[in-house]
Amino acid sequence: MKPIVQLVDEWTAFEAESDQPSVEAFCRYYLQKQRPKPKHPGKKGERIMNGAFLLKTVGRIMSAYSLYFRSAVAHIEAGPAENFYYLNGLMHLGEVRKSDLINHMFAETTTGMEVINRLIRQEEVEERQSPDDKRAKLIKITEKGLKALDEYYKISGKVVEMTFKDVADDVLVDCYEMLKYCEQRNSVKAIENKNKSFDRMYEDIMEEKG
Repeated sequence: MKPIVQLVDEWTAFEAESDQPSVEAFCRYYLQKQRPKPKHPGKKGERIMNGAFLLKTVGRIMSAYSLYFRSAVAHIEAGPAENFYYLNGLMHLGEVRKSDLINHMFAETTTGMEVINRLIRQEEVEERQSPDDKRAKLIKITEKGLKALDEYYKISGKVVEMTFKDVADDVLVDCYEMLKYCEQRNSVKAIENKNKSFDRMYEDIMEEKG
């Protein structure tokens, strides 16, 4: 196969996986694929431990971020951190059903409804009846909510700086690119399987070809 044809094929595969394809991201993707494979692949126990160590690392980074962010929110006497996460999610989703936002947040229905109703009472979110489904309510962020979100962004930016102090930009970008597919895949599968038993959930995800 000619190199240019191989390159086009690789780009096609990359474009199918990436929601924001760029030349820089493709180069990282391609170089990552060229890394030597483990000498002894297929050892399930080792793979599980590798995944567990990665989850522990990511989880502790997120725990540190959450600690810093809660402190920052309390310092400026803003609403609880959950307000920021839901407002940010709704800003990106646009006008959606409450259940859509709750699923986006991977939250339990009761917990999600409590946060959404609080934001509605604070007039940072507004709701209206869906014109397509009289049983459903649509919600969207208000101007007041956007102003609140802007304040959250200011402190969140500082928290991000604290969390990744002394970590090089290229390391951050590489980590993001390498984990983006995992995040996108699990974002879909987690919502699809949310109300299934764990056994059914495991079976559905593990049997999927990929």
